[in-house]
Amino acid sequence: MYTELLEAVLGYEADPATQPRSQGPLADVIRLRHTMDRHATRTDPGWALQAVADQLAYDAALVRLARKRGIPAGTDAFDIPQRGRAGLEEALVALGVNLPTSTGPPASGNGADSG
Repeated sequence: MYTELLEAVLGYEADPATQPRSQGPLADVIRLRHTMDRHATRTDPGWALQAVADQLAYDAALVRLARKRGIPAGTDAFDIPQRGRAGLEEALVALGVNLPTSTGPPASGNGADSG
């Protein structure tokens, strides 16, 4: 189910008319990781839907960044979202991409990455 949702997000964002505003693929990943981490401790009504939305947004940004960097990034590994996420993060780090690894605001100086 998650894989189908992720494919739908990526398909929706592939349409030029619905592309999200972006400061660049790496900046998007950093911003969305921060959002996902910040909302991870929520317990209010609606927290589960927000958590899934945050994860989908982050994973879609991660797939876009990986593809931009030449990593073949499909959605098949996301049948277990944590596994797919970890695999792409590891592949990006192996290429020298500085991804956030902890909660908290993104470090200043990372800047936007246009690709």
